[in-house]
Amino acid sequence: MSRTSTTKAEKADKKRRQPRPAKGAGTARAGNAERNPRAAEPARPGESDTPAPPLKSPRGARGRGRGRGTGTAPAEPGGPAPGAAGTAGAPGGAGGAAADPEAEAVRIAEAAQAAFDALYTRNAPALLRQVELLTGNMRLARHAVHRAFDLAWQRWPEVAVDPDPAGWVRAEAHHHALASWQQLVPWYRTPPRQRTRFQRLPRGARHAVLLHDGLGLSLRRTAAESMATTPATAERIVRARTALGDGAAARLGDLLDEQPQPEYPAAMVRELSEQWLRVRTVGAVVVTALIALATAVGLVFGPLSDRVSADRDPVGHRTSAPASAPASAP
Repeated sequence: MSRTSTTKAEKADKKRRQPRPAKGAGTARAGNAERNPRAAEPARPGESDTPAPPLKSPRGARGRGRGRGTGTAPAEPGGPAPGAAGTAGAPGGAGGAAADPEAEAVRIAEAAQAAFDALYTRNAPALLRQVELLTGNMRLARHAVHRAFDLAWQRWPEVAVDPDPAGWVRAEAHHHALASWQQLVPWYRTPPRQRTRFQRLPRGARHAVLLHDGLGLSLRRTAAESMATTPATAERIVRARTALGDGAAARLGDLLDEQPQPEYPAAMVRELSEQWLRVRTVGAVVVTALIALATAVGLVFGPLSDRVSADRDPVGHRTSAPASAPASAP
């Protein structure tokens, strides 16, 4: 009897210690037990007997649908496709990174061509007249001016940053036309009878008075462009003025106002310059290859020819008849 009463007392004590369920919890548990038999089982240690809330559908999924297999919402009508902004549209994407350097290179090339064309159109006629006055030969003038602009296009990065690109081209044309070896070319030589009083002056005096009195350059700049000292340049100008007489500067300016048109347009000058540069590059490669081939042939067949000559004429073999013995004295 004492053991049975003790067991009942322990059960009553455990029942009092257990938390009482909230109001209506028994009814909900009973309803859940009808639908799910596991709901009627008591909660396991460490588990809560409160039922989990039902799952809710994602916002906007009802009536609109979701992209199947992608995990992203469908694109709006007329909008960009998902992920397109990270590839072609974004500056750091693969498409933008590949297109930006090409577009920048095209823009730089077009700007360089436009600047060269403007320089040629503005200065080529005046340069033609200047070189013609210096040399008296229009054929030489066209050649010198074309060569000057040819060099300018080949060295355009240097010419573009020069403080005076027109002066750079002018110096190249004048120095090439006034070179002494130009008179050795028959079609560039001006007969003495056809030379004017200005063209009979020495080359240095012609160049100095043309730059100072004809173009209005300062004495220091005239000396720098004619590659002479300032006192020597001043002396040349004085001598030229004395030889030409009074009003030489005015007459020279009037002669410079007549400007013939260049033979080629600017675009053709650029194209011819690039073609000639390719021809010279190929020629340099061919000449280098021929020199290397000749050197290799000499290294291979040089020692062989020495061995052949040694086999034909061994050491110690006499190739000439022995000298006759001297006659004995009687």
